[in-house]
Parts: sequence; C-alpha cells; structure tokens
Amino acid sequence: MSADVGASPYKAMEGQLVAALTEAARLCGYPTEENEVGQSIDMARGYGDISSTIALRIGKKLDKNPIDIANAIASKTKMPKCIKEITKENGFINFHIDREIFPVLVLPEILKQKDSYTRSNLGNGKKAIVEYPSVNPVHPWHVGQVRSALLGDTVANIMERCGYITERIDYIDDLGLQVAEVIWGWLHPGVLNDYIQGEDLKSIDLLLGLSKPNLTTPKDGKGKRVDYIIGEIYVAVNKYMNDHKIDDQVKDVLKLMEQPGTREAKLARSIAEYYVRAEYETAFAYNMYHSALIWESDIIRDRMLERALDKLKGSKIVKVATDEKYANCLVIDFNSVENLPQEFKGLKEEVKVLIRSNGTPNYLAKDIAFHMWKFGIIPSSFTYTKFIDKQPNGVALYTTGAEGAQMDFGDASIAVNTIDSRQSYEQALVRLAIKETGYPQKASGFKHLAYGIVELESGALAGRKGTWIGYTADDLLREAREKALSLIGERFKLSDEEKVGIANETALSAIKFEFLRLSSEKNLVFSWERALNFEGNSGPYCEYMYARSTRIMENAGVKDGALGMAEFALLNSEIEFELIKKMSIAKDILEKSCNEYKPNMIVEYMCELALLFGKFYEQKQVLKATTDAERVARLAIVECFRTVMQGMFRACGVNPINRM
Repeated sequence: MSADVGASPYKAMEGQLVAALTEAARLCGYPTEENEVGQSIDMARGYGDISSTIALRIGKKLDKNPIDIANAIASKTKMPKCIKEITKENGFINFHIDREIFPVLVLPEILKQKDSYTRSNLGNGKKAIVEYPSVNPVHPWHVGQVRSALLGDTVANIMERCGYITERIDYIDDLGLQVAEVIWGWLHPGVLNDYIQGEDLKSIDLLLGLSKPNLTTPKDGKGKRVDYIIGEIYVAVNKYMNDHKIDDQVKDVLKLMEQPGTREAKLARSIAEYYVRAEYETAFAYNMYHSALIWESDIIRDRMLERALDKLKGSKIVKVATDEKYANCLVIDFNSVENLPQEFKGLKEEVKVLIRSNGTPNYLAKDIAFHMWKFGIIPSSFTYTKFIDKQPNGVALYTTGAEGAQMDFGDASIAVNTIDSRQSYEQALVRLAIKETGYPQKASGFKHLAYGIVELESGALAGRKGTWIGYTADDLLREAREKALSLIGERFKLSDEEKVGIANETALSAIKFEFLRLSSEKNLVFSWERALNFEGNSGPYCEYMYARSTRIMENAGVKDGALGMAEFALLNSEIEFELIKKMSIAKDILEKSCNEYKPNMIVEYMCELALLFGKFYEQKQVLKATTDAERVARLAIVECFRTVMQGMFRACGVNPINRM
C-alpha cells in the first residue's frame, strides 16, 4: 500500500467547517465541543451542499429559538476558501461549495493518489481476525451460507484497505453432532439403501474406498464432488432418523469422535478434510480466500478449553451451581454481574450453563475458549502446515494439525464473527464472559456481524431436508453465468471467448452486489431480475459503467501527466459537480463501512456513483468536447471515476471489467 494515504478532500473541507463553526459558536456565547459540531454536519441533509444542525442542538439544550441561534452563528462564521455562500433555513446552517474551486481540490488528489485514494490508515496496523463462513462440513454451501461467506470476506477486504492486518479464519467443527450423523451413516451404508438413490449409493461406495487423496477434491467416477456425496449421506441419515430411533447411537459416535486416536475421531477428521478441500473449489470461484483453518479437534487436543475454564473459574460470574436444576453444572451467574447489560435482564433463567453435570462442555464454552485464543488471552501450542500451497491469490492456506510449526496466528485487537442473527444472544454471552474475566478492552473488540436469513424467490432452504440440492452456491454461480451470458449476447458485440470471460465476472458481481446490497441484519430474498439488471443499482450496471469509462480512456489516447494539468475549474456544471462531490467522499464511505462493519454502504455508494457517471456521459461530450481544455478536464473526471470504482470493486472482492 502506498504511504501517501491522507484525509479525503471532503474530510479536509469538513475539518475547516467544524473549526469555523466551533469558533463562531464560542463568539456568540455558545461554547460547543468540536466533536458535537462534527456530528452535526451532513452532506445529504438540509438545504445546501453541506448542512449543520448545531443551532438545532444548542436550541434544544438551552430551550432557545434555533433560528435565532443559526442566524447568530452564521454571521460569525469565517467561510473556508472552498465555501462560496452560507445560508440559513429552519435552523439549519447551510454551506454552498464553490463550483470552480472544489474540482481543483478533489480531482488532482485522486489522480495523484491513484489506488491509495480508496485506502485508509484507519486500522493503523492493528490485527483483526475475521471468521467466516465456519459452516458445518456436512453438505455443500447453499445460498444462505453464501451470505455469511461474502459478508465475512468483504469485511476482511474493507479492513485490509483501511490499514488493518487481517487474518481470515475458517473454523472447522469436525466434532459436531451433524458430523457424527454423517459418520454414523458412513459406518452403516447398507441401512440407507431405501433413502439414497442407487446412483448416489455407488458414489458413496466408491468414496468409502478412498484413502487420503493427493487430489485437491476427490470425486467419484462421474465427477461428483465429495462434499455433495457427504451431503447426500447427511440428508439420508436425517430421513432415516425420522423412521428409526438411533439418537443414542449417534451420541455414542460423537463421544468416540471426541476421544483422540479412535477410529471415529480419525474418520471424522478425514471426512471433514475431504469436505474442506471440495469447499475451496466453491470459495475460489467466488474469489474468497483464507489465512488459516482452525479445527475443533485440534482445539480439544490443545486443551484450550481447560485453560479457558481456569480463567473463567477465576472470575466472579462463573460458579458451580448448587440448586437442584443445575446441580454440579458450571454456569455463568447473571446475578454476579455488576452493571448487567440490558440484553440479559428479565431472562427466565438466571444462569447459563457452560459445562454440564456430566462434565461435557456445550458450544458456548468452546466458543468462549476459541475467542480467548483470538484475543491472545490464552496462548496455544497450535502447530500449522500448509493445507493448500498456493491459493489463486498467491497466498498459502495453513491448517492446524498434530504436526508442523508454530505460527503467529491469533492475538488480535479485533475479532469479527459472521454468524446469523439468531445467535446474537450467545455472541453477547461470549463478549460478557471475556469482559468479566478481566479483559474489558478486548471484549470491546469483539464484533458480531449478524445477518438475516436468505431465501430464493422460490422459497427457503434447509440443510437437513436437503432442499439445498439444486440451490447450492455452485448452482447459483452457474445459473448466474448462464443468465449473464444470455444477456451479454443480446446487448454487446463481442467474440464468444470475450462473452464467456465477461459473463463469469458479471455473474460474480451480480451475486455479490445482490447479497451485499442490504444491511446484513435484514432478511434477504434473492432476486435474479434485480441482480442482473444492466440499467442501474446492480453489480452488472457498475461493471458496465466502469467498462465504458475504460473504453473512453483507451480511445482518448491521452498522454501521461496531461490530466494533472487540466483546467479543473471548467468542470462547474451541476452534473459534473455532483459527480465530483460523490467521488470526494470515497474514503469516508470506506472508513464508515469499516467502522460499522456494513459492506452495503460500499455497494450503495458504487451504485450511486455509477448512476451519476451515466448521467454525466449522457449530458456531456467527452471525446468530442467543444474545446481541447474541456476535453482534457472531462477526461480527468472519467479517469478519477475509474480509479474510485476500481478500488471499491476490490473492496467487494470483484474484478472490474475493462470491456463490455
């Protein structure tokens, strides 16, 4: 990353306004902190290019007329050079930007900084762990799990562009109940005959004979990927369980899986590794990569839970219950928590079990231990080897295991978890446990990136019932490519090879923008019509506008350095100003998205910027401008648009298309 990463042109202007307003309020007898003045300023609200509500805030606080306060403060405000006029309306203080000066402040900075213009030093080299998608290794990703993966990956991209050192962690639960169900089915293939189609049985029989392969993703003779075969076993076992009582048998398998060295433990790890290797074919197709795989079996082998429990037992809030209902259970006692957070008040139960009376930990206990490792509260003796020597991004993927060397994963300042919103209570418990164990600052770095459920327009998906079949992440991308290829063939004159390449990138941008367009906590219904819309508010539309801008620059044949000498003051029309103003806040949008863990802000910004560029292209001649000076100035706008969009595409994990 370039060292030349400074404040955005807009932020610099905003800083001048904050200082001027703060001083004016003081002169009027309304001493106000700069922080409050800064919070009062907004580009999108009010009656000017930038508006301040500071008079409304002061008026409410002092019970005085905000219009009189606004008039007084405005009369004392020393206008920064880039502000042409100050007006007042309904208590708002409005600033009108000088149309000739502002382009001179913005465009040269974009041309100078290039990729650094959409980067930030916000993270200042702090380490952040982003965990995603951490799905149970029992069936291929379905479209609901795609949302978790895309959210985590995009947040990691954004944090990297904001100066964080990011570790992308995938937690593999090879000791979960769902895996135990697969292992039971693996050990009893004959009883599943009535629950699996004949052809699928052949796939399973073939897979049963596999030793640990050298292949990246083992497949049966017909090319069926191993994660699909595992998924079919999982669905078949659940159907079988509806007709037969085998719950105790599955629990026995689970107990044996948790004992290192048993056949069941080895089989669970081996099958999960088959699954993960197949999973990465999907991940790579979506331009998603990780730093390390952390396996639950290695957490157990590392005795991480025991060390975490020692920490927890030393706190005031964890105790061994003595009441009849929870006798001999290790619990979090909410009554022992000072200043109990609101989400834990009024609960039916006053305790939360961590360790059951028989000594078995629940998922919450394991999750607390894992996050203590993430924050460096408890060290680990994890050893790592390369799981994949080189991912498509050129970086190795490491995995914990019984052999290998120790590495410096973990010990982060921030830990981001992409887990659906139904787990919000448990995630809050993890944060509470870390805080009350004596690490409040580390607890504040625990971020739950909650997301709502995903449905296709045709309905919801369920792993146990197998409704993901035909709606996997692979199917989604395949269908998107087919639809994109059809649309591209109708709209653009390209060679067949170009169409296929562009369709692949367009499909990916369509899917990512559709999944990321809403704030993550909201439920999402995936729409093909919206995702593949070439007219606006979609990934394909943003790609189309970027390709158009690239084509303009290719046809212009402008010499290096010529754009930096442009007469930027000529760009004073309304559409040119609005486009420049939107580009001026790119870094601010990036930082806000990073601070709030909301990738949808990036997507919304890109769609708005692309729409403005489309209007600019329609209203203004670029290559055929009236004068050479206008032509070069407008080409500068086009090149700046390309620079901003390219950086934002990369934040979304999307490759910009140069031709369409």
